[in-house]
Amino acid sequence: MKQTHFGLISAISIVIANMIGTGVFTGLGYQLLTIQDFAAIITLWIIGGLLSLCGAFVYAELGAMLPHSGGEYRYLSEVFHPSLGFLSGWVSSTIAFTAPLALSSIAVGNYIVASLDYGNPTVIGLLSLLGLTAIHTLSHKASGAFQSFSTGAKVLFVIILIVLGCSHADWDFSHFTPTINTAAQMASPSFAVSLIYVIFAYSGWNASAYVASELKNPERDVPLSIILGTVFVTIVYVFLNMMYLMVAPMHEMMVNPETMMPKELVVIAGSHFLPPLFTSISGLIIAFMLISSMSAMVVAGPRVLRSMVHEYVRGEEKSDISTIPVKSIWLQTGIAVLMILTSTYDTLITFTTFLMTLFSSLTAMAAIYARFSMRNVHRPYRMFAFPATPFLFLLINVWILYYIYQDKPRDMYYVSAILISGIIAWVILHIRKKRMQT
Repeated sequence: MKQTHFGLISAISIVIANMIGTGVFTGLGYQLLTIQDFAAIITLWIIGGLLSLCGAFVYAELGAMLPHSGGEYRYLSEVFHPSLGFLSGWVSSTIAFTAPLALSSIAVGNYIVASLDYGNPTVIGLLSLLGLTAIHTLSHKASGAFQSFSTGAKVLFVIILIVLGCSHADWDFSHFTPTINTAAQMASPSFAVSLIYVIFAYSGWNASAYVASELKNPERDVPLSIILGTVFVTIVYVFLNMMYLMVAPMHEMMVNPETMMPKELVVIAGSHFLPPLFTSISGLIIAFMLISSMSAMVVAGPRVLRSMVHEYVRGEEKSDISTIPVKSIWLQTGIAVLMILTSTYDTLITFTTFLMTLFSSLTAMAAIYARFSMRNVHRPYRMFAFPATPFLFLLINVWILYYIYQDKPRDMYYVSAILISGIIAWVILHIRKKRMQT
C-alpha cells in the first residue's frame, strides 16, 4: 500500500530544522575574533540571509520544474551532465549530511552528560541517532509528525529566548548604526572569512528539494517551503544575533584563539537574564535542538543516496521513489556511526562550506542555462527578478569561494580528494550501468 506523503508543514519544518542548528549558536564567537563592529556583524547575517534567499528562488524554480527527490543531484544531471550530478550527490552522501550528523550526535551526548553528570556521551549520541533513524523509517506520518513537533518546539524556544533577551536588554539601536569603521571592516578579508560561518549556519535552506518526490504537491510545496523557511530563519537569525550582542559582553562570547573551541552563545546569553535553573538544564535544551537538526538530516540526506543507488546500482532511472528509503536511511546512519566511533572527522566546516557553495553555484548556473536549453519544459514557478537573482547568488558565492581558497589553502587538499574520489566512483558505476543496459 502506498504511504502517505509529507505535507507542506512537514516540508517547511524540514527546511527550518536543517537550517537552525549549531551554526547560529556558535558562529558569532568566531566572528568576534576579527570583527567587533555591531553593524558589520549584523550585515554579515543579513547578507547570509539574502544569499540564501537568492538561492531559494533558484532552487524553487528548479524544484517545481523537476519535482524529483535528490536536489542538485537531479538538477545538475538533467540540465548539464549525469557526471556533475553524481559528484554533487557524492558530496552530499559523504560529507554534507553524514559528517555533520555524526558530529551532532557526539555533541548531543556531551550536552546531556554535562547536564545530568551521568552516562557515556558516545553511547548516548549513538542511541539518539539510532532512535531518530527508527522513527524516520516507520512511515511518512510518524516521520513528519516528529519533525514538525521537534522543529516547532525548537523555534518556540528560540523565539522565547529572543523576546526575553530583548525585554531584558537596554536596547540602543545606535550600536547598530553603520560608521566609517563598519565600511572598513566590511571591505576587509576578515569579513569574507567570517561569512564562512554565516553560510554554514544558513546551510539547509534547500532541504525540501531532496524529498520532492515524497511531497503531496511538489510543484507547489518545494517553492513555498524553501522560500518561506528561508525568510523565517533569516529574521530569526538577525534578531538572535542582535540579542546576543546586546545582552552579553563580547569577551564572554569570543572563542579562545588558542583552542578555537566553540562557545555556546545560548547558555552565555541566557545566563544574563534567565534563572539559574536554565544554566543547569541548558545542556538538555541544546541537545534537544540538535536532535531536531539531526532529525532533518536523517530525512533529507538518504534521498540523494537512494536516487543514486536506483540509477547507478539498480539501473531503475524511472522507478517509483515516493516511498521512504529505509535502506538508504540505515546506510547513512551506519556511515555516521562509523565516523562517531573512529572520530575521523573533527574539523569539517571550511571544506564542507566550500563544497556546498561550489555545487549550489553550479545549480544557479543550471537554472540560467535551463531557461534557454529547456524552454518547452513546464515551469509552475518562475524565480523572482531573473536573471538578477541567480547572478547575484553566483557573484557572492564566487567571492566566498575565493576567500576560502586564499585563507584555507590546505583545506583544498580535502576538497580535491573528495572530488577525485567522486569522479573515480562515477566512472566505475557508469561503466557498470552501461553493462547492465546491454
